[in-house]
Amino acid sequence: MNKLTYIDNNQLDHFILRKILSRYGIPIEVKCADSCKEVLSQMMNDSTEKENMPDIIFLDIYSAEFDAWEFLDKLQLLYPAFAKPVEIYILSALRFQTDLDRLKQYDLVKAFIMKPITKEVLQQLLKQRELPESRFTMIEALN
Repeated sequence: MNKLTYIDNNQLDHFILRKILSRYGIPIEVKCADSCKEVLSQMMNDSTEKENMPDIIFLDIYSAEFDAWEFLDKLQLLYPAFAKPVEIYILSALRFQTDLDRLKQYDLVKAFIMKPITKEVLQQLLKQRELPESRFTMIEALN
């Protein structure tokens, strides 16, 4: 089972993700957090323990406390010491080309996901994870 950590200070988004996962039986263990700082601290403590590390991180680009850029910069420094690879997916309700261009500079960022998260978005993400090493992409719900 994959482990997902979802960093977003919006409790409603946490609730929606959990509902979608349970309703459609998508096999992912979810841990939600309000703060990048909290997750970064936990990852530093667990960096050598493979079973405690997430496989996937969903990160709201406009997080509270410190933003996604600061989190990604710090995580990139720690990343080589991790016991296993961690995939980062950036989420936002807004799409700015400057953000997309900047995200492409981080090898650990796999995709930009437009909110809201839907069943189709999660299915698309899981399909993408099965592909051989793919580089940065966009994932969004089809209307």
